[in-house]
Amino acid sequence: MEETELDRRRGRNYQMLIGFIANLSVLGPAMGMGYSAIALPPLTSPTSELKMTQNQAYWIASSAAVSVPAGCLTSSFLMRRGRVPTLLTTSIVSLAGWLLIYFSANYEQIVIGRILSGVAIGLASTPTTVYAAEIASPKLRSTMVTWTSVAIAIGILVVYTVGFIFEDNWRMVALICGIFPFLAIVLLLALVPESPIWLRDRGRLDEAIEVMKKFRGTPKGKPATAEILEELDVMRRNKELKWKHIFRRSSLMPFFVMLSYFFFQQFSGIFVVVYYAVDIAKEAGVVADGYLVAVLIGITRLLAVLLVCFASRKFGRRKPSILSGAGMTIFMGLLSIYVLLLDKGYNINDGGFLPIFCLLGYIFASTLGFLVIPFAMVGEIFPSNVKDILSGVTTALAYVFSFFTVFIYPYSLETMGKHGVFFFYAAMSLLGTVFVFTLLPETRGKTLSEIEELFVKRNKDAEEPEKKVFTLRSVTAES
Repeated sequence: MEETELDRRRGRNYQMLIGFIANLSVLGPAMGMGYSAIALPPLTSPTSELKMTQNQAYWIASSAAVSVPAGCLTSSFLMRRGRVPTLLTTSIVSLAGWLLIYFSANYEQIVIGRILSGVAIGLASTPTTVYAAEIASPKLRSTMVTWTSVAIAIGILVVYTVGFIFEDNWRMVALICGIFPFLAIVLLLALVPESPIWLRDRGRLDEAIEVMKKFRGTPKGKPATAEILEELDVMRRNKELKWKHIFRRSSLMPFFVMLSYFFFQQFSGIFVVVYYAVDIAKEAGVVADGYLVAVLIGITRLLAVLLVCFASRKFGRRKPSILSGAGMTIFMGLLSIYVLLLDKGYNINDGGFLPIFCLLGYIFASTLGFLVIPFAMVGEIFPSNVKDILSGVTTALAYVFSFFTVFIYPYSLETMGKHGVFFFYAAMSLLGTVFVFTLLPETRGKTLSEIEELFVKRNKDAEEPEKKVFTLRSVTAES
């Protein structure tokens, strides 16, 4: 039985609605990424109720980053228990972190709250992308897997905006941030079904078919279409010897590609700008209000990620990544030269325009590719039978890189100078662009099975075909 256009439209609308609700679980953790940028200035102010040293402020910023890998690894194991329980856990941990920060009476409690926020960031890094990849039709998947990055951009913009409004009230900002994970918990419990792919892999075939029918718009009571059965069937893999599958070329090659992409992402300074937005603006020579600049950074990032979301179906992964890396190299290179000239005593009569232009241009360029695309590809590039493990391990290592770059930033300023740090970010952006041009595969328009085939060696060392455990065609009559 073929789907009608009305059925397909109904299915698309349902996919987008559930994908939107699932990504609400990302907002609370995402706000944790930008919180330190607006909380550190009032916490270190002489009038602060909690007297913080500069070293304590650095730990408040980096304590979230240091706990993110733990959240990523935990996410790998939680996803094996279900996608929806993982999303719920993410929101619960995020809510706990925000409440602890709000009620904090000392530095130690703030750090613990920030650690919980970091765990929530790690928990949120993969499940929504994986869930979107598993519920979306092939035509919608390239767009829906970018929604996590959209949610992150919105979360960071919201916390920057709230910080601008409540400039000296870090407690109020934390309380407002806590509203979002609470809302996510309510909606997840009420509306979001489990992934049909996860249900299928656990042998719950009838449930998997019924959920997939809903995502494809097939009316209740009608049998599943051949396309639905094929979509569930072709991705089914033998679950035995999972650890052996990890060491196959079809798993190791995408792992190497994604880990390399994340390495260049982090060492090009993207997350340093997020965590230290207000301070970075000052270091770059921006004369405007640092909080206002942070809001402008958030707006720029959101506009760029929305552009990626709408353009991904047409331009794929490689072209935006190459454009992104080239833009990052140019803008950060110009910024390093500008700061160097200022340090040498040159008077540049630009009214403070050039550093803002370079900083916002760098944010816009990075979001077009390096910031968004690696996280989107994690949900689709790994084989289905090792996706839970390798997606979590990859993002965990990415955030290890993130912690290292965020933690050493203040010390890098002391040893390399401002212009030296910015020049280093420009150089890493250039190397990352070369890597993307050379090794990053294109996944646009491909099914998950076709993406997996990109990394299978076509010679005498090719892997033996994996055996199908069962076929869903035999259950057509039952559905």
